[in-house]
Amino acid sequence: MTAAEPFSQAHSQVDPDSGRTLTLKLSAQKGYLPGIPVLVRVEARQSDGARERTLWNAEATLAADQPGIVLSTNLIVLMNGLGSALVVFTGGVDFELSATVGSLRATRELVSLAQAPQASVGGVLTGSATTWSGVVRIKNDVTVPAGHELNIAPNSLLLMDGAPAGTAGASLIVEGSLQSLGTEAEPVTITCAETGLRWGQIRHQSQQLSSAPRSRYSHTSITRAGRARGEGHTGTAPAIRATSAKLSFISCSFTDLAETARTSEEFGLPGKVMMARDSELVFEDCLMARARMGPEVAGTSVLCSNSWILDMRGPDDADGFYVHDQSPGQVVRFAHCVIAQGDDDGIDTLGSVVSIEQCIVRDWANRLEDAKGVSVFNGATHIRRSLIVNCTVGVGAKWSTGPTASVAIDHSTVIGLANAVWANRKSNAPGPYVRFDVSNSLLRGQEAVLSDFSRTNFTIRFCNTSQSWEGQGNQSSDPLFQNEAGGDYRLKPFSPCIDTADALSERDPDGSPADIGYFVFTPPSPRLERLSNSAGNTFQFSLDAYTNRNYAIEASTDLISWELLKTVWQFERSADFQDKTAANAPRRFYRARLGQNSHRPL
Repeated sequence: MTAAEPFSQAHSQVDPDSGRTLTLKLSAQKGYLPGIPVLVRVEARQSDGARERTLWNAEATLAADQPGIVLSTNLIVLMNGLGSALVVFTGGVDFELSATVGSLRATRELVSLAQAPQASVGGVLTGSATTWSGVVRIKNDVTVPAGHELNIAPNSLLLMDGAPAGTAGASLIVEGSLQSLGTEAEPVTITCAETGLRWGQIRHQSQQLSSAPRSRYSHTSITRAGRARGEGHTGTAPAIRATSAKLSFISCSFTDLAETARTSEEFGLPGKVMMARDSELVFEDCLMARARMGPEVAGTSVLCSNSWILDMRGPDDADGFYVHDQSPGQVVRFAHCVIAQGDDDGIDTLGSVVSIEQCIVRDWANRLEDAKGVSVFNGATHIRRSLIVNCTVGVGAKWSTGPTASVAIDHSTVIGLANAVWANRKSNAPGPYVRFDVSNSLLRGQEAVLSDFSRTNFTIRFCNTSQSWEGQGNQSSDPLFQNEAGGDYRLKPFSPCIDTADALSERDPDGSPADIGYFVFTPPSPRLERLSNSAGNTFQFSLDAYTNRNYAIEASTDLISWELLKTVWQFERSADFQDKTAANAPRRFYRARLGQNSHRPL
């Protein structure tokens, strides 16, 4: 391995439940300075590169191959396939960092920058463009004026001067555009120059959104910011401040902006990820972790996909993402994200139209009695194919003015420690104009469905609820999760939720009727048993397989070429089969597989 390689996948394993091959990915900046914390990311990946989200909780152990290197921590907790830690390395020599999860292992070469030259910058940039590379020390505020483009080269380390308190940390003020050009092999890091301090923030600001240039951050880690003016719901300083700005963040990390149980006091006191007004934001493959709260956005469009938002701690409003004061025509969409662990709400909305699809929202239950996975205040929220679990309340909605607050939930699993869904009355939201439309979903809790007004707030159809609820196709029997305590909410064979969603729903990928809830049931592999050969060279065997599915039975004489003998509909768990075409064959091999159109024949 060379230092340019971002990670290794020399060790892999096959998940016994899914049959997928898993590998481990280890990411960190290429060069490090002894004593300056380094963000280390560890990910469990499937063979297609997607994170293994069914890996509910796991621990990665870090180690260095040089005895002179000491790590401030050697443990990273992975949630749904991704985890990170801010690690201080002491020793000052090149070394190989490794991460191990079970039998999986990945490595990354880190090169000491102890002797590297440092460029010192500050003030207003001149000309039309500037490029920073290597180790750059930012001693005071830097302004990128309108019409100017600042480029940050791959493998750059920006060291911002910090402050122990107040608003004196060095900041980047971007009125033009900023292009952070990190790559997977050579990422960019923006952090504080001193271990015990914090720097300010990056402020993107323009006169109006329509003429604003788009700034792009790629493979960039932003850590230990927040010594700037506090604002917004938490009254704390954001690492990124955007006003009438267009920003794209691709494979970026925003971490360690607040003191939590997983950071030491030496990294300072609270800050939050972002404050944005009247802007356009894109987050793709990003990590936000260990902050006072995630992004707070007002009048801003957001596309957040394949991103992890983890561990937001503090008093009121320690949310994963807060969306409010949305303007007409703006889109806010979360897709394929994990939003886990915090002290208030996973996604908090106020007067917004929000789409949540293929997301996991979990563990928002640590402080407030009404902490929610998704909190809706006015506006409209659409939730589809999402898993919302281990929150005090799965989805809560309240109303104060304007059109009815509405929530639509489809093909989702929502499990609240108290309630799955709640139409909520509060002092600032006394009105009854709250509407839930829930279909094809699992709703479980001490009292799964709760209304502070009347039962008419809810239309529930083709759902499994923990208490009986009127409505077409509803049921209340045990859904038979594989292992709820271990975070495995897949359905066991013969769960009452299999094939029982609305018949008008899109069929599952195998062609069978749709299932209730977030997970699509995958039948166990079929087996051929009790093979025998009669006197007339007619081969006989039994097909043992999950019922109510089509199975293709194929035969071969050489294990290379296979012919389809028959497609059968499995009514019983075991069915006998005869191959009368095998007369006088010297040998015969058979196999069975789930049919491509595995639905009940007409």
